[in-house]
Amino acid sequence: MVERTYLSKFNTIIEGYKINTGLNPVSELMYGKNLTRALLYFDESKIKDMIEKGIYGDKSKLKHRLKITNAGSVDFTQMHLTETSPIDGSLVKRASSFDLIFFLVPNEWDAGKGFDYSDTFFNQDFFDTKQHDKGRLLSEDGCNWFQRRNGLPWDEEGIFSNETLEKEYNKFSAGEDSIVIGRQKFDVGNENIDLDITDVFNKFMDGELKNYGIGIAFAPSLERTEMVINNYVGFMTNKTPTFFEPFVETTYDDFITDDRANFVLGKKNKLYLYCNIGGQLTDLDKTPTCCIKNSEGITVFNDLEVKHFSQGIYYINVTFPQSDFEPSTQYFDTWGDIVYQEMDFDDVELSFTLKPTSNWFTIGNSIDESNSFTPSVYGIDENERIRRGDIRKLCVNARLDYTQQNTRLINGMDVRLYVMDGTRELTVFDYEPVNRTVNENYIMIDTNILIPQIYHVDVKIKYGIEEIIHHDILKFEIVNELNNRFN
Repeated sequence: MVERTYLSKFNTIIEGYKINTGLNPVSELMYGKNLTRALLYFDESKIKDMIEKGIYGDKSKLKHRLKITNAGSVDFTQMHLTETSPIDGSLVKRASSFDLIFFLVPNEWDAGKGFDYSDTFFNQDFFDTKQHDKGRLLSEDGCNWFQRRNGLPWDEEGIFSNETLEKEYNKFSAGEDSIVIGRQKFDVGNENIDLDITDVFNKFMDGELKNYGIGIAFAPSLERTEMVINNYVGFMTNKTPTFFEPFVETTYDDFITDDRANFVLGKKNKLYLYCNIGGQLTDLDKTPTCCIKNSEGITVFNDLEVKHFSQGIYYINVTFPQSDFEPSTQYFDTWGDIVYQEMDFDDVELSFTLKPTSNWFTIGNSIDESNSFTPSVYGIDENERIRRGDIRKLCVNARLDYTQQNTRLINGMDVRLYVMDGTRELTVFDYEPVNRTVNENYIMIDTNILIPQIYHVDVKIKYGIEEIIHHDILKFEIVNELNNRFN
């Protein structure tokens, strides 16, 4: 399941200015005649809570990426235009061939309520044109180049001096501990920010680092560049009224691959235990034990390592060597030491049948012909209007082509979610592996992370050496609510 943590604060600070721009929908990073830096903040507690609840069973399999959309046009005819700057009334041009660095903010700060950079850039079209007080969109409250909150200055102006950032950047480049946590190269200048922040995000959750947010700046050498115009790159902030709100994307690098229905000799197989209590998957007090017995009750595998996959789901890895076991033989996996709320339960005995190696291994002088399937989905209806906040289970059936009801559980199946912007597809989450249990393929969709919009689903199925994308097999809508913060 893909999760998003939307940014709760974003601000751009300007060298030598007390102006605050915490409500501006675009953060403009500049170097040249003027210098700006950006600050952002997100709350890691939601993901931490999901780990503590067991929804994410293994924190080491979590990946966190900071994703911020570039506000620049992708139209190359505009790449070399020079425009008027909102600062000093100077000129700006689109920056290209540069690095941005990302660093830890050392203190708590307030985003502020400022909008415009100066009164000469009063945005009367954005607000009520009947009001003509240009100064009402200017504010010095909250953080700016000199202060982090009203009356509380930064330890160094601009959060850190250029000299401090350069020292820390050199340490980062040398692989040493540093306040600089990442770097991203921009070639053309219209690329989006997409930065792996897994290490620092985990340190925030563990309490190893205090989360005051992350700062963004041009590389220190560029910051020192003096020019008569500004080079700039703009990014959407959390105040954007569009679909492109910035966020941290969390993905779990694991998915259910239950081999109980197709347990093959000579292959590493997984067997799962699902703990449903009151109709809900629920963690036990402790990890259960597991052993495997034959039909005569003789133990053939003992003390297998049981791993926690997710809330209420446990699994083992086991391989039956072809030389020691026969196909079409039934075995029993027995799960013991099952304790819930200090109450002991009887052992649970499940079964599976060994399949021949030919079900998985085909080694010879030709490429095996593969079947083709047509996917269908259920769990969310076509054109269904869903109130934001549901967590929905989307199941995917794969029907063997040229048959009526012959469906299969598929190993190589992925699902993608996207929205349409005219004729352009905007990916919400890219192809994610589908869970495969003993009786269904499915993926969980948390609508809390979905901005009200119409969404489309693609399914990709691997057929031997082919990958076929089944396009737009489902369309549904996340609808606005009165308390929706995206209204």
